[in-house]
Amino acid sequence: MPLESPLTSRAPRSGDDDARLRTITDALPVGIAYVDQDKYYRFANQRFAAAYGLSVEAIVGKHADEFIWRDAMELGDPFFTAAHSGEAVDFTHPARHADGRLLTVRTFLRPDIGADGTVHGFYVWSINITKQKSAEAALLQAQKMDAVGQLASGIAHDFNNLLAIILGNLLPLRDGDLDAALLEDYIEPAIRASEQGAKLTAQLLAIARRQPLRPERVDVEECVDNLLKLMRRTLPPSIGLSLDRRGSPAPLHIDRAQFETVLMNLCLNARDAMPEGGDIRVEIDYPSAPEEADEGRQVRIVVADTGSGMDPATAAQIFEPFFTTKGTGKGTGLGLSMVWGFVRQSRGTIDVESAPGAGTRFTIRLPAAPEVPADTRPAGTPAAGRGLVLVVDDNHDLRQTLCRQLTRLGYSVLDAENGEEALELVEGVTELRALISDVVMPGMSGFMLARTAQRLRPDLRIVLMTGYDGAAQADREGLALPVLAKPFDPRALVRAIEAGGEDNGPA
Repeated sequence: MPLESPLTSRAPRSGDDDARLRTITDALPVGIAYVDQDKYYRFANQRFAAAYGLSVEAIVGKHADEFIWRDAMELGDPFFTAAHSGEAVDFTHPARHADGRLLTVRTFLRPDIGADGTVHGFYVWSINITKQKSAEAALLQAQKMDAVGQLASGIAHDFNNLLAIILGNLLPLRDGDLDAALLEDYIEPAIRASEQGAKLTAQLLAIARRQPLRPERVDVEECVDNLLKLMRRTLPPSIGLSLDRRGSPAPLHIDRAQFETVLMNLCLNARDAMPEGGDIRVEIDYPSAPEEADEGRQVRIVVADTGSGMDPATAAQIFEPFFTTKGTGKGTGLGLSMVWGFVRQSRGTIDVESAPGAGTRFTIRLPAAPEVPADTRPAGTPAAGRGLVLVVDDNHDLRQTLCRQLTRLGYSVLDAENGEEALELVEGVTELRALISDVVMPGMSGFMLARTAQRLRPDLRIVLMTGYDGAAQADREGLALPVLAKPFDPRALVRAIEAGGEDNGPA
């Protein structure tokens, strides 16, 4: 059979026509080919041939078995058979490019049917939809996280209020003169359980990117160095741990504690993937040009291991809440979801590369911190436990618990159940020294209350409390106030009051 293109063989054409058709098909962003009834390729454009690392001339005249990978042939055979029988077929399938990349491809097969109904072969159009599929997967992941966020936000405020009441009443008992057995058997376990409940809620909010963060200027190298020193004590001798740094150091503006938790999670997962030993490598790549504008500069942190690795199906699910490859009782499935949530909330990205037997590589990219002037905050901290404090919370039990705590710590206390009532006291009670308010309340939010109170009383010390970061961005804009995440230790509340309103992180 002659090897002329079936795209040009139905009617007489000149050489110029053939050349023009070749130019057109080579310019299209799709792989185009023609296969006859015997599976010989009679036409291929450059994109189709390049996918197999061949020239057009090397493909035309070849049988499919001669250059298509066996696994691809096994996958495509049923569709080829259907096309040969005269059926139009569309299907999506994985494909490995000649350069080794794993692609997702959408292929259309259209039969070439003559006037007498004879099927002479079929046309092939193949489109690389890898980026589209990745975007769809990212969108699906974001939608899942938003659903978790709505669920977590719905319960976090009320749940953390309950935990704050429980801890607020248990801690004074622990600090009181109690029988040692009563303390050990009843009080301490209840406190630990309450604290664990608070951590679980924080994890859910981290997954949903709705946790209150406390960003600060962080020296990445120092932070990673300190964490790796701690990790070395927990790793068996069979696992090596190394750090590689590249570029000019640049700090991050992130929540240091959460960042350390992220790195620890990744290192512990790497350890668990290497029960027989191996290596964990942490890499820090700073922006290559420190003189560039702050916007767009990123610090890249990599945690890579030489462990068992993951297949594509597992790797696609690892950031999903409650998904775990560990056995029952060995993991909650929230660790990597929390990592994902923190990175996204910190305006960064995280990617994973893995293959069975080839280890796993997590790559985090976070924006470098902009340059800031030297710290000019006032030094010194006044003595605790003096002055009149106003507590504002719509939850009666929690409000009374906080009032009792502050009274025991030496403060005089007033309370209000909403923002409107609180503002009347802010205006009318000149002796008021500090205002402590919940963020999420019916009517006036804590941020709105704080803004108005600052305008009325610039000298007033204001501390906010929150069960979750649920207020609108417009509410908090321009406010630099300490925000305590419920439940909290009473000592943290005293430190926030006596810090004189210094910024403990953006509200």
